Amino acid sequence: MSNNDDTYEVKKKYLEDIDFHLLVLKVPEDELEDKLAYLAREKGQITQSFYEDFAIATCVANINQLLFHTNKQVSEKLDILSVRKKIMDSIIDVNPLLSPDKLVVNKNYVIKIRPDGTLEDGDRPLTDNKNWNTAYYDEIAKVYDEEETGKKKSPPKPPKSKKKPKLPREALKDIDELETAEVKKWWRRIGQYIALRRFNPEDEESILRSRFFHSRVSFNTFVVSICVENFEDLFKLLDNMGISSRVSPHILMQELYELCKSENPFLTFENSQALSDSAEQDPPKRKGKGGAAYKTTSSMSEYLKKESSKRFRDIPKSDLLNLATNMKVSLIGQDNAIDEMVNAIQRASVGLKDPDKPIGSFLFAGRTGVGKTFASKVLADELIKERDNLVIIDCSEYTADHEYSKLIGAPAGYIGHEHGGILTNAVGAKPFSVVLFDEIEKASFKVHELLLQVLEEGRLTDGKGNSVSFKDTVVILTSNIGVDEVDKIGKTIGFGDVAKLTDEKKDAALDKALKKKFKPEFLNRLDNIIHFRTLEKKDYLKIIELELYRLNDNLKTNRTEYSGISLKFDAKIKHLIYKEGIDDEYGARPLKRCIEGLVSTPLALALLKEEINPNAVVKVSAKKGKAVFTFLESKNQNSKIQISPTDVENLNNGEEMAMGV
Repeated sequence: MSNNDDTYEVKKKYLEDIDFHLLVLKVPEDELEDKLAYLAREKGQITQSFYEDFAIATCVANINQLLFHTNKQVSEKLDILSVRKKIMDSIIDVNPLLSPDKLVVNKNYVIKIRPDGTLEDGDRPLTDNKNWNTAYYDEIAKVYDEEETGKKKSPPKPPKSKKKPKLPREALKDIDELETAEVKKWWRRIGQYIALRRFNPEDEESILRSRFFHSRVSFNTFVVSICVENFEDLFKLLDNMGISSRVSPHILMQELYELCKSENPFLTFENSQALSDSAEQDPPKRKGKGGAAYKTTSSMSEYLKKESSKRFRDIPKSDLLNLATNMKVSLIGQDNAIDEMVNAIQRASVGLKDPDKPIGSFLFAGRTGVGKTFASKVLADELIKERDNLVIIDCSEYTADHEYSKLIGAPAGYIGHEHGGILTNAVGAKPFSVVLFDEIEKASFKVHELLLQVLEEGRLTDGKGNSVSFKDTVVILTSNIGVDEVDKIGKTIGFGDVAKLTDEKKDAALDKALKKKFKPEFLNRLDNIIHFRTLEKKDYLKIIELELYRLNDNLKTNRTEYSGISLKFDAKIKHLIYKEGIDDEYGARPLKRCIEGLVSTPLALALLKEEINPNAVVKVSAKKGKAVFTFLESKNQNSKIQISPTDVENLNNGEEMAMGV
């Protein structure tokens, strides 16, 4: 049997004491040290029982069946420690290099194989530590004996854990003031050690309550930014090595997060959500006429009396310096657009802006599906880091001239006057927010005139005469205007490069179309008109990787019986999704529908119809224009279940399908 990443030679060993056939994997010698690297986290203080647990988990292919069978065989005559010893003897018989006397710990606590037992400078035997002979399993054997003989009463059930009260916000410490220890972790991606900070568990609240996280991706980025020493220098190194151009940023960020989490296990997305302040929860809703729900309070003045939990001046310098880097993890292919926007925000942060105007006002121009709206959401998450940090105004709802009043509220004497306006209420409640006018070209000219006051004076007067400040907002307008003009350039008839589409020609065509649609006084009040470029194949492939990562993350996050399954996608399925799901006219928008049709639906049907190991690894590939799923029973087993394109089609048609192992 050939050795590769997924297939090992299997040796069958019979355990007479429990009448069980043990399947032991013969791990190739060149992979053993990679697997032993896991033990470096113990800093060389490894107990014999812990090492045996590691060896059993790594080398026993049918470990779940072994545990189930052993539990059924437990009796006063069964010597658990004897069975355990025979299991280890079987493993070492198949993998003699795993014998503890052939292993040493080097000065970096990495376990190395020394078949002849020789020690190099800084090495010491694995068994040469004070914890090696700790008799952990002797205690377990005593528990079995005492339970059978009735000498020990059942231990009392632990009391139900009470929710730990949160610290008052004034008791929370600044992250920069927390005590940390520096540790070195091996990052296999670059083949180097990187320096990480290890925080104290008692500082969990100070770290996780420092901001609110809207997604797991933004949380992972935050953890990496505070745990990795010289975070920016590391990413410059990745750029110089050419890694960031080959590997999607979110994959690099996920790998770094796992390293950080290994030293700070309490830094999890679930813990951050559990610790989020109740004050940040959605405000209560009241029912209006006809059952329609709207957020409101008794009057607009109450909104204006509230102190916002955060203002632009409260943003730490580190967040502003890392803003562009953090945004580029989620927003693919628009680095120039991000840099232009972040530069303007950084200028405003040091006071180099008109004090009466918003933090920044931008018009995002470009064809649909290139990330204009998504850029606004990412900016809100990475800059403000609180709930309800994005106010979205869909301008297609304000095409009629009279509908602009919904933004500021109806005048006195009209129905709905007491409720205030949608825009003024939202900004009054959250003065520090990103305000997005999506597809501004569809709005009535009265909305454009309303924006003149916001862009010039940084305020807006609502229907009741109250003035709402926009000084702590980032105002973003998106527009698809100019796409037709850009397309016409490529159809131009003439000699030379007249029909060649360059970035300069695109920008000129977009600017000309914008000037035709909007008045000069409107465009001149904007801080910047940012052009979003058309995405290329390499950008789409990175976006596909990001969407597939989210699909895998959703599978693990949603609490179902399949949460333990891991998905692995190869290059074939990514290129198939690109071929089927990308349309230059619509950009990346059809991607999710394509992934649902090609991957999610067939996979869901396969999981529902077949008995699949809940901890299986599913490898997703493509063949003949359809997805192919290979189910590996576990990470250490070589048994496979394959679903061919024909099987997928049969599943979609509701037919029964037989799988062979």
